[in-house]
Amino acid sequence: MAQSLTRIHFQVLLILLLCFAAAGYAGYLAVHDLQQSSYQQKATQAARAASDRITETLAQQRQALEKLAHQPGVAGLLSRGTPADRERKEDEIQSTLSNATAVRLLPRNSDGALLSTEKLDPACLDFLRRASMADAPAAPEFHAIGTPSEHYDIAVTVPDENRKPAGYLLASFTRAPLLSAIEKSLPPGGYMELQQPAADDQSQAVIALGQVASVQGASVVSALGDSRWTLLYQSGDIPPAIFAGNRIYYLGFILLILLVIVVVLFRLYRQTIKAIRHDIHSLIRMFRDLREGSVRVDYPMALREFSEIFDYLRDRGQKLVEEKQKLKDMGLMDHLSQLGNRRHFEERIKELFDASRANGPSSVLMIDMDHFKKVNDVHGHDAGDALIVGFANALRKVVRQTDVLVRLGGDEFCIIYAYAPIEKAKVLVDRLRRQLPREISLTKGVIHQLRWTGGLSAMHDKDTKPDDVLWRADQALLQAKEAGRNVTKVYDPAAGTLDKKRVIVS
Repeated sequence: MAQSLTRIHFQVLLILLLCFAAAGYAGYLAVHDLQQSSYQQKATQAARAASDRITETLAQQRQALEKLAHQPGVAGLLSRGTPADRERKEDEIQSTLSNATAVRLLPRNSDGALLSTEKLDPACLDFLRRASMADAPAAPEFHAIGTPSEHYDIAVTVPDENRKPAGYLLASFTRAPLLSAIEKSLPPGGYMELQQPAADDQSQAVIALGQVASVQGASVVSALGDSRWTLLYQSGDIPPAIFAGNRIYYLGFILLILLVIVVVLFRLYRQTIKAIRHDIHSLIRMFRDLREGSVRVDYPMALREFSEIFDYLRDRGQKLVEEKQKLKDMGLMDHLSQLGNRRHFEERIKELFDASRANGPSSVLMIDMDHFKKVNDVHGHDAGDALIVGFANALRKVVRQTDVLVRLGGDEFCIIYAYAPIEKAKVLVDRLRRQLPREISLTKGVIHQLRWTGGLSAMHDKDTKPDDVLWRADQALLQAKEAGRNVTKVYDPAAGTLDKKRVIVS
């Protein structure tokens, strides 16, 4: 026979009374220490979250600078370029860096001395000189603190063809990305301060956010990765005075809690029954949705105990629905490259062709990898498969999310630049030429020099079917092969002929 919930509630009340009477007073002795430990742990977690975000921001900025420093031609600008050439490159690099206020390319002579430093303030110049004498990468450093030109500098070495330092790429950033990282991690009522070492072993606050907390709040100081900065965090949480005061107050608080439990328990029965019925209805709705092939993002639950089980059932149901959808989509994916296949390509180009009159034309780039058969003949089909996978992964990193990237078969790939006219597509193909890797590692340590040939065209108002633009792109591809490969030919649909003046080379 099922037990009455009212009877169960009273049994629970009796147990609670006995437990509070036996353990309440003894528990008080540890409450304060446990709370202090909890607040300290929360403060440590908050400080670690902010430190991780700042460290990640600095790492991303340094990686971006190192990638730019290794670009072909940058080292040549430092050794042979004119100041005007370097200034144009500096403007180009600055435009690619978010929150950058200035970029400098600074050559150095054979003795390691810096050249062209007339535009640097003394603090930045001293920073670079210290960086040139250190073996490790220079730590970022704030300069002109408290002035309108306040910034922090990051410097990376520009290597020449012999991997020796040809000079430095110095970038100055505003405090905005660091301030954003602190704001995202600062709990309500807390205070964070980014500090930088100053003279006489003192620390100088370069960023402060929040209000200085009470001396009773938890305080944490943490280092920020390889930088010289430290982060001070003070928690605004203070343990309730009732737990830190006289023990009589604590016992009175326990009695008050017991009284509240007695009053609440009389109402708990009806609330529990109502919550159980509510959750059962949600469960029924979920199974009905699952049977129809869709699961909602959220189903309201009243009881936490049921919610945990329900979340598990909902997640499993969602995975079943996703697996079912995945099976449907498998017919649109190439197994080897994990790109869309020819069927997917035909569906998407038809959709874009139908929408071209309303949303503008799309462009099509046909791609053939050069010497693919030779890779199979010399190194075997495993190496050929590795080349297909490597090239597919490289393309996936470069194309836009709105573009359609597919493998048509063999070594033939295609990119549909959605709603991009021919002129814009030329720019995108040129960027593709520049950003794709020069070589790909195959099986057993074999390095393949990556070369590819392309044919580009765009949809036109006179086209009657998607095959028209495909024919033009294919004709451009054939012309590119006849021209010696490793180039991209353009078939301008407006002119109706191949654009002989426009050849995109690597």
